[in-house]
Amino acid sequence: MTLEQFKSYQKICGEFRTYVQELTDSMPWLAKAQERLRIVQNYQDYRIETPIVYNEALDEIGPDDSIQFIFIADNPGKKEQMKTNQRYLVGQSGKLAQGWFAKELGMDFRKAGIILNKTPIHTPKTAELSLLQTQTGSHVAEFKSSLQESQIRMANFAWRLHSELGCIIWISGYGELRQGKIFAPWAREFTRLYAESSREMRDHVWVFRHFSMNQFAIEYSRQPLVGEPMARLRKLGIENRTRILGW
Repeated sequence: MTLEQFKSYQKICGEFRTYVQELTDSMPWLAKAQERLRIVQNYQDYRIETPIVYNEALDEIGPDDSIQFIFIADNPGKKEQMKTNQRYLVGQSGKLAQGWFAKELGMDFRKAGIILNKTPIHTPKTAELSLLQTQTGSHVAEFKSSLQESQIRMANFAWRLHSELGCIIWISGYGELRQGKIFAPWAREFTRLYAESSREMRDHVWVFRHFSMNQFAIEYSRQPLVGEPMARLRKLGIENRTRILGW
């Protein structure tokens, strides 16, 4: 990164951290709702520690680091919300991503890019964001509004970082991006932001299946073995983006 890029990066990450704190302060009842969800879903392997998670790994990036990717995952899960972690993609999905990058691209996944989510609000599984609202009681309208606003803010953070760093945006997971799905607000805002972007910038946005359960690895392996891995990723990522996001 240039010094100017790093200053912009720090500014955006600082705003992200502040937003997570403000969102946390605005929903003091959220942890109890998440705990009720944990009990209803019978999760015995963890406890609620961080209801809304900022990715602490962002603060470990320095001006000498070369960022090739901005990875966009879904939302913080069990491992991500632990106080000893507070980092994104540190569970099984992250381990699969790390293994694939090392084997296929010869890259360290943790050093190749930075990781954002479509919302910083925690649930054990992404689909349980819908179930979480049923546990918010009288705060259900407030929760729905905050969840949507958080997606809009996260889309903006991603776009601003992409604009500053000029790298590749790797959107991991597209099943919930369509109209009526959990991350439709994120997809709408993300699409709006790129409406006036250059073709070059738009073609640096790639969409893939999740790393979890080897979904991405299986998707990638089905592509013809023509060209270098990055060229094959580009082709698949743009095809998915066009099909899912419509541009």
